[in-house]
Order: sequence, then structure tokens, then C-alpha cells
Amino acid sequence: MLHIVKSQDSLIMASHYSHNDDIILLIEDAVYCANPQHKYFKLLKSHSVYCLSEDIEARGLALFTGDNIQMVNYREFVKLTAQHPPSITWS
Repeated sequence: MLHIVKSQDSLIMASHYSHNDDIILLIEDAVYCANPQHKYFKLLKSHSVYCLSEDIEARGLALFTGDNIQMVNYREFVKLTAQHPPSITWS
């Protein structure tokens, strides 16, 4: 399952309902959680985590993301949704 997380607070909810083999995609303001210094970063450790690169770049976070975070563009975002059905969006 793909969990598309749009905000920092929604990551908490998504982490409660996700399984270790689920995929987490951080978009919009949720990309701040990809910073290892962020208080919610620890919620990402047991998952495969992706971030939308356009949102990372727009917020100036390219140098501040954890090593375990994989960047994807919009085309790869679409591929993730096709490869990991079903998906749920957390706002």
C-alpha cells in the first residue's frame, strides 16, 4: 500500500495505520519530516520512504534529507501509485 502524506501532523496518523512493508510518499509540507533533525523523522525508519523532489527543492531542503529517503519526480510519483495499489492520501 502507498501512503501519500501531505502534512507533518498527518504523518502521525499514517504511521499508526501503516505496515512495515507499506510505502510512504511525503509531499507538500510533509517533506519537512524527511530531515533527520525533525521530531517525526523517527516514524519513517521502518518504511521505504520517498519524497517529491519538487516539494523538497521548493522548500530548500535538498541538503537536509535523510540518507534513507528516496527522491521522486511527478512521473515517478505516478509510477509509485501504479506499482503499489491501493493508495491512501493523508491530508
